[in-house]
Amino acid sequence: MMPVKKFSRMPGMLGDIFSEQWPELFFKRDAAPQVNIIESDKKFKIEIAAPGMSKEDLKVELTSDNQLIVTLEKDTEKDDNKECDKECDKEDGRHYLRREFYYSSFRQIFNIPDSVDRDHITAKIKHGVLRIRMPKHEGNKPSHENRQIAIE
Repeated sequence: MMPVKKFSRMPGMLGDIFSEQWPELFFKRDAAPQVNIIESDKKFKIEIAAPGMSKEDLKVELTSDNQLIVTLEKDTEKDDNKECDKECDKEDGRHYLRREFYYSSFRQIFNIPDSVDRDHITAKIKHGVLRIRMPKHEGNKPSHENRQIAIE
């Protein structure tokens, strides 16, 4: 089971100059979360590093053509000069005079084998790691409908 790659980096002189020698202040590289894929006799397991994310920030979908799509989207946009919110101490009356906008997104597609029991896939996020368990089916052929996997 291999992840589907979305982009490939075209090597070249300009690409090397801009990505390797210019300061990170000018160019922000997209970083994909690290992924572990584990297989045992009875199941497959995918672990995705997602520190600071909650189940509301993540979506796991299963398509009819045996693709597991994991999407992460976090938007913590805050207005300048906003009064205290849950991230500042209300007792001392602090507020942000300036706070940068933050948006992060990630989408990874995994081709899953036919041996996965599509009806019993589970997902759980704990301590910043999304764990997707995919048991192998035993004899009965599971359905091939699109569906969303609930994250615990």
